[in-house]
Amino acid sequence: MLTPKPTLYQLEGGIQHYAWGHRGAIPQMLGIGNPHDQPHAEYWMGAHADMPSLLIDPSNSLSMRLDEAIGKSPETLLGKAVCSELGNRLPFLFKVLAAAQPLSIQVHPSKDQARQGYAAEMAQGRNLDPSTRLFSDDNHKPEIIIALEPFYGLCGFRPWQDIKEAFLKIPQWAILLDELGDDSASTRKLYERVMRLEDLQLESMLAPAIEQLRRLHNQSPFKPSDPAFWFLRASDCLPAEHPWDRGLFSVFMLNLICLQPGESIFIPSGILHAYLQGVGMELMANSNNVLRGGLTPKHMDVDALLKHIDYQSTQTHFIKPSQSTSTNPWSCYAVPAREFECQHLNTQALPVDLDIQSQGPEIWFMNQDQGEASQLSLAGQSPIDMRQGQAVFISAGTRLGARIAAGVSLYRALVPLST
Repeated sequence: MLTPKPTLYQLEGGIQHYAWGHRGAIPQMLGIGNPHDQPHAEYWMGAHADMPSLLIDPSNSLSMRLDEAIGKSPETLLGKAVCSELGNRLPFLFKVLAAAQPLSIQVHPSKDQARQGYAAEMAQGRNLDPSTRLFSDDNHKPEIIIALEPFYGLCGFRPWQDIKEAFLKIPQWAILLDELGDDSASTRKLYERVMRLEDLQLESMLAPAIEQLRRLHNQSPFKPSDPAFWFLRASDCLPAEHPWDRGLFSVFMLNLICLQPGESIFIPSGILHAYLQGVGMELMANSNNVLRGGLTPKHMDVDALLKHIDYQSTQTHFIKPSQSTSTNPWSCYAVPAREFECQHLNTQALPVDLDIQSQGPEIWFMNQDQGEASQLSLAGQSPIDMRQGQAVFISAGTRLGARIAAGVSLYRALVPLST
């Protein structure tokens, strides 16, 4: 069995086969097959109990689950500063996300909300149905998504006048605006109204809207820059037994975003959102808490959802990375989250030599190379090769040398510690 120590480890992540996942993007990136043609939605790198990664010592091939290794020697792997400030668990969860179709409309709780919700569910013990759980842990889940290709999503409520205009274009929806003024509270009132519609009301409003937009699309196809395009795409992805999904209203209520490669958006607690299509690197606090608002057959608790939505804060937070320099080749995506920071290294035409002294835990993931291996080494040890689709875990207090080959794209997740 592996004995945790301050060093460099190979990291073997796990794949989530959610139905919305792309069938080719993650297998191609990881260099693995997909013989059963399964959707590969997310590749998890971290220590979350739902899918902990495997830590492998390259010097002897001994292995241990990352969460178990941290539980055994938290200060050795995380460092005293991280343990003191953020507790004895890896603060972040790193993922590759590949969406072939829209994810559920969703929101994530704040830290206080997560603690209270998790404690309340745990108090129910065996009386709690696992399929209806809302809180899988007691943590919040702020997150950043960085596009690896054109990446579409919905994030935060549009200005009220834009929402109102969109609803007025669909005759059956105009009645939903009754008695709503033009003040800031109207967005909340309308969203609560559509989320509480009865099933027969849903059908009477959604069926003609789908028919109308389908007819217009057949006459002149909508482009991906039009919410109507994603309304129809989401409708097409719904199961035949549940075609009238209240989440469809959100497509016209939320901001439609398209990130180009390298662009990113930060999503704090309370912001309603959904990813629609694309591949990206996702980094978040170590949590899997999701409250859903439609476009899914999974359990949805409307009352709980509505309590967790923030209508007042800034609804979209685009993050512009810092530029790499001759002295610091990493570009940094700094976010207002204490648990994580994402950095990116693109070596382009020439290799880059690195000398790293880790302050806290780090996970590196190479999403692209040109066939030549990069080399990572510790003093007195033989270097290990790193190639596309591979990840490493670097424990706190590790001095690491690296030669990153030309044509490499490398992402780095770490805890932003002041020095």
